[in-house]
Amino acid sequence: MRLWNPAAFFISLMMSMIMAIIFGMFVPSVMGLQGLEPDLCLYMWPLRWVTAYLLINIIIYPIGFGLAEKVFNFNPDRDGMGLWNPAAFFISLMMSFIMAAIFGLPMGLPVDLLFYLWPLRWVTAYLLINIIVYPIGFWLAKRVFGFDPMVQ
Repeated sequence: MRLWNPAAFFISLMMSMIMAIIFGMFVPSVMGLQGLEPDLCLYMWPLRWVTAYLLINIIIYPIGFGLAEKVFNFNPDRDGMGLWNPAAFFISLMMSFIMAAIFGLPMGLPVDLLFYLWPLRWVTAYLLINIIVYPIGFWLAKRVFGFDPMVQ
């Protein structure tokens, strides 16, 4: 992958805020725990976004697509991006843990919750990416930057 990826730009922009709202603010309040304050969630968004974007482009995409190809014989040109997407399967698996560890642990997320909530974060990220974020991110990449990730 290359360092500038317009689709990843929009996908990381959306996911860095959506996942923080769900798992930094909503889930802790449901569990009776102190979560992120709304202003702190908003202030940290650029840092989460840049971290997610760089992680995805430099490390996670190559590993995720490589694993999808090796484990599921996935070829995005041939198989397309449907509800079952092996690349998103591995990418959401890795990012749902890494981002929570990078930003949650220093802010007081208990280690046991990091692991207990990982499956929930993973499924949420996977469904969000496949149903909402990929289509919007790909559309914005085409519309704003003239970049079609399915042709590259």
